[in-house]
Amino acid sequence: MNFKFFSGIFLGLILSIKTYALVGADDLFRTVEASHQEILALQKNSESAKASGQAAFSGFLPTFSVVGGWQSNRVDNPYETERGYNGYIEGRLNIFRGFKDASFKSRLQLAGELALIDLELKKREIRFELTEVLTDLIILHQLQEIILEELSINKTQKQMAQRKVSAGMTSKVDNLEFELRESEIMLEQKHVDQQHEESHQKYFSLTGVALQDSDVKKVNFSSESAFSNLNKKVNLSQTLQYQKASLLQAQAEYSKNELKSDFLPTLDFTYAVGRITPTEENQLKLNESKYGVQLTIPLFSGLDTYYRTRSASFLSQSLENSKNQARNTSQADYEIQTAKLNELNFAFQINEKKISNSEKYYNLTLAEYKRGIKNSPDLVSATDRYFSAKKKKLEIQKNLELVKVKIENYN
Repeated sequence: MNFKFFSGIFLGLILSIKTYALVGADDLFRTVEASHQEILALQKNSESAKASGQAAFSGFLPTFSVVGGWQSNRVDNPYETERGYNGYIEGRLNIFRGFKDASFKSRLQLAGELALIDLELKKREIRFELTEVLTDLIILHQLQEIILEELSINKTQKQMAQRKVSAGMTSKVDNLEFELRESEIMLEQKHVDQQHEESHQKYFSLTGVALQDSDVKKVNFSSESAFSNLNKKVNLSQTLQYQKASLLQAQAEYSKNELKSDFLPTLDFTYAVGRITPTEENQLKLNESKYGVQLTIPLFSGLDTYYRTRSASFLSQSLENSKNQARNTSQADYEIQTAKLNELNFAFQINEKKISNSEKYYNLTLAEYKRGIKNSPDLVSATDRYFSAKKKKLEIQKNLELVKVKIENYN
């Protein structure tokens, strides 16, 4: 993995930390990211992978060690033996190891990049879940206000019906119509209140902190322009899912190269100074030294290297297929989300017209009801149609926010 590609990934991760959805929710997102336990765990994992990557450079550095103990050497004369104590400092510098160290270093660097990607994927997952909960809370808060408005209007309409009944202009059925409507609204109000409490509990479960209603009121849906100006062009090879699959495949290739290097000879420069020849003297004289170049040629490893290399090769091929599948999956899902965004934008525009027309229809029906032209079912139907359109707008806005997050996750 070259440095340029690594920099591109890292820059992409930095740029991805931005406002994803909802107006006024930035502080909530930042607070959750700073305290969420899974995110904190992945941050530590990223730091661990980075430290391991730095340790990979040790293969290019010399090693030093102190060697000492009792030793017996058989020399040319079988009747003579060198035995006794020795002690020396030994150094070793690898000159060639079949490029194993380079592959090992690159593989560990990829592990660090993968840890960063896993961290960012988790952040995006948490942001999406948080957006789901917050949009539910926004809807429920606004529904509570809409329901209060419905109850108030229904109360006024019921009073109008009561005056008509008292005046003998209509039967008690008119009054019952509004009483039934009131019962339906109150049942809906109870259901919304229960969902409101559950959503607060979901937020606490996700974040570990309670969210006050006053904080929810500071958050709102994005403006219409935020969806129309959304960047719909994406380089699928730069999506985190595809990058992760690519890095896993590249990591498998480096692992295979590491194993292949076991078939090749190794060349080391060695140096030692001290008492190399064993002696039985009480006082060791550290006046000997040696240096040289050692060539080690592997002859037979019990087929271990062969089979492990084959296994790594199959794994690399498998991950290559997974990488291609990740690209196909990302492309298909992205096209689905962009199509859904277009559909929701269209639905939003149509519903805005519906709200306007249903409000006009409601006002006309109310006026005709007062003149005795329309009856109570007509007024209840017109009122319900108007408020249903307002509630539908909230549902569309929520879906737009969620699709917006998914699309931005590809950029």
